[in-house]
Amino acid sequence: MTDDSARRAVQDLCERRASDLESLTCEVVPDATGDVVAATTVVLFRGRRCVFRQGIWPPSRPAATRVALYASVLEERLMTRVLPRLGDDASPVDL
Repeated sequence: MTDDSARRAVQDLCERRASDLESLTCEVVPDATGDVVAATTVVLFRGRRCVFRQGIWPPSRPAATRVALYASVLEERLMTRVLPRLGDDASPVDL
């Protein structure tokens, strides 16, 4: 998964869901099976700052598939786990 392809997929998601992409970082993380890429996205959604960190599925899958899966899981979590802000709770939501 490349930063550019991931950024395009997440930016498209943000545009469709009326949210703002604050940051997206990709890093190589050691795993029992070797190194894998983990991506962390911070999105402002429904008045909440949401943080989503996910190891990318098997490196053997095509990059486009991994990016699509990452964006789909992020969207599902945003739509099902983020409630509108109640009161002044400004703490980030971990997805």
